[in-house]
Amino acid sequence: MRGAGAKPVYLTTSEVVQDPKARAVLRKCLDDGGCEIGAHFHSWTRSWPFPVPDLNWQGAKLHAMAHQLGQDVEEAMLDYTCRELTSACGVQPVSYRGGRWSLSRDSITSFRNCGITIDSTVTPGISWRDPRHVLVDGSDFSRSSRFPSSVSRAVGGGDDPRGPLEIPVGAAWFPAWGEGAGDSARKNLARIGARLPIRAGHRWLRPTHSSVEDMTAVMKSLKAAAVPVWVFMIHSSEIAPCKPLPAEDEVRKFVGRCERIAQVAVELGAVGATLTEAAATLRDQVV
Repeated sequence: MRGAGAKPVYLTTSEVVQDPKARAVLRKCLDDGGCEIGAHFHSWTRSWPFPVPDLNWQGAKLHAMAHQLGQDVEEAMLDYTCRELTSACGVQPVSYRGGRWSLSRDSITSFRNCGITIDSTVTPGISWRDPRHVLVDGSDFSRSSRFPSSVSRAVGGGDDPRGPLEIPVGAAWFPAWGEGAGDSARKNLARIGARLPIRAGHRWLRPTHSSVEDMTAVMKSLKAAAVPVWVFMIHSSEIAPCKPLPAEDEVRKFVGRCERIAQVAVELGAVGATLTEAAATLRDQVV
């Protein structure tokens, strides 16, 4: 990806940096330059050194949204993650993405108290609501803006340009009027796109299931709308066989899509930047 012009931001969990091999890899990436280490955590993937609500439900562990556990618990998890990253990598993380896209107004307090100045959790056009249990009920970003803003504005809390900055994941609707359509029309548009070999409905910069052609169309849409930053979402777990990419051949194709789409981004005029670098150019432009 770097060779294709990208600058990766490794949004990293505490359990990753506590593993000696993974920690060594991240340190080498930092030494080589051109990347950033940011914070990321899931509420259920480790034992925490402080009390957390019971996450067991019907015999299984809930994949709980951190913001549903209460601001004090969310902050404790974020603080622990940031301290472990700082200790392991020698850098204080300032960028963040919520596990399972967890974000709320209370998260802003957690960010401020933990030194997070840039968030990239918002996925415009996608809702993570889940009625099965309150702890797994996520945020609704289906009407969220594709433009950078304050996190406060992104979560409906009013403008606070001095607070943490939100840089959303890149997304688009095809045709473009779908973005402003009613819920029923948007759902019908998505169904059409899913059943027919045409580009219709919502697409985002997520190479796992998105084609190079679709992601190129998203970037062209972002460019036409003058959205200044195009954020891709790539799971590190997908560079090895996994649930969405079960065979080595599918993983190779996924890596190829990642490399190719980075090249296309440069061809469209993009300049590789970390979240911190992007934020430095945006601070005076957003509210």
